[in-house]
Amino acid sequence: MTAEEIIRQLEGNSMERLKWLVLRQFGVLPRSKTAGELSDEDFIVCGAHMVIDRRLRSDAPSGEGGTNGSFDEGRFSQLSGGRI
Repeated sequence: MTAEEIIRQLEGNSMERLKWLVLRQFGVLPRSKTAGELSDEDFIVCGAHMVIDRRLRSDAPSGEGGTNGSFDEGRFSQLSGGRI
């Protein structure tokens, strides 16, 4: 099988692409023991969380992350003694 054939085969396989994205995110090689211990459902759940995180980042005004409604800026400033 040529490199181009492998690339075309992988491009058309959504599950393999999802596995690669998740493994790349965590720095795990596809044929490692760790990767082999993960089920397809594990990859789907991780991928879903990655999508949710990306959506939260893109919806945030600063583009850096979602907001935490329970975070009290004034209390944080008070506890940090104004150092932060």
